Amino acid sequence: MKSRLRKYSEKHIYFIEGDAVSPILEKLFTGLKEFSIIDLGCGDGRILYELNRKGMLTNAKRIVGVDVSKERIERLKVFCPFAEGLVGDVCDLKIPDGSFDVAISSQVIEHVRDDAKMLREIRRILKPKGCLYISTVIKKPFGMWVYWNWNNGFKLDPTHVREYSKVEDFLYLLRNIGFRIIDWKTDPVNYPLMDLLVRLLIRMNMISPSPDFYLKHKKLRKLRSEMKMRVIGYFTLEVLSQVRK
Repeated sequence: MKSRLRKYSEKHIYFIEGDAVSPILEKLFTGLKEFSIIDLGCGDGRILYELNRKGMLTNAKRIVGVDVSKERIERLKVFCPFAEGLVGDVCDLKIPDGSFDVAISSQVIEHVRDDAKMLREIRRILKPKGCLYISTVIKKPFGMWVYWNWNNGFKLDPTHVREYSKVEDFLYLLRNIGFRIIDWKTDPVNYPLMDLLVRLLIRMNMISPSPDFYLKHKKLRKLRSEMKMRVIGYFTLEVLSQVRK
């Protein structure tokens, strides 16, 4: 019997969108010369793929993706052959201190049991003045979505351990661990309706799960970008920070 995580990893694909990189993430690479970078909770390699496509990894001397799922790391190696893939826990990294100049982690920290431990690990593996880009979910009191349980109410994702209620709480956590906030921004969550259909077809084994599905089907990608539903009371938070002495 496969574990729930393995089943989720096999079927729930993080689609490569072929879109522009987030402005706050792009800001991280402005003027950055030779550097090493690690993507923590890299999934199928969506962000590293987009960064490479935009030419932002040209000066990278080492590129690493880490994910707890072996299946996702296997897909990372297919779509991002320029990156090393490591199967591991972002809260217990088998990586020496001060190994990387840049760490990125997108929509991962809300999945881990101990968010402070994860941030301490990130700080540990970053060099002095190393930079961290991290994103997560902010849920307002009136936030609603399709996933619900009696203990926690609505959730944006059934695998979320927590959903932060205030931007200030998350920024305080970063500062308390030893990061200096450089910039941050929030955006409303808009869910692509086309993903509902594609994921249904994957579950029914009518199409094969593949991160590059929308790259192969450009007309569907256009529909995906145009047909989105606002998720009530949910926002994404992006933060750019630096290790503080």
